[in-house]
Amino acid sequence: MVLIGAGSGMAPLKALLEEQLADAMKDKPRRTIHFFYGARTENDLIYVDYFYQLAKDHPNFFYYPVLSRAHDGWLGATGYAQHVLALNWKTMGPVNQLEFYLCGPKGLMDDTIKYLKEQGVDNSSIAFDVFS
Repeated sequence: MVLIGAGSGMAPLKALLEEQLADAMKDKPRRTIHFFYGARTENDLIYVDYFYQLAKDHPNFFYYPVLSRAHDGWLGATGYAQHVLALNWKTMGPVNQLEFYLCGPKGLMDDTIKYLKEQGVDNSSIAFDVFS
């Protein structure tokens, strides 16, 4: 499962993530979950400590915060969430076994869907909600 979002796309993706992690606590199979979330600055990253803790507590969860306007001291990824997704593409497993959930601004959605289709992802494996 791959979650990609930015800005106000946080709320639906956070809810989906929490549902998946709760299911894993009920003896359901643990899915590997990658969460790519973009923000402008470090101050715009909401729930960052919460997601780092979830990643620590759940070895099947990977969190990738990305800043488009990072300050010099930022040690994490810079650019846009969809670009960091592309950089990590080969680490997530076979494309035919991945599901993608996207939520955020139109630019992120358009770029990400285009990239996913170029990688051979079937339309049925992409769910999205655009926030403009």
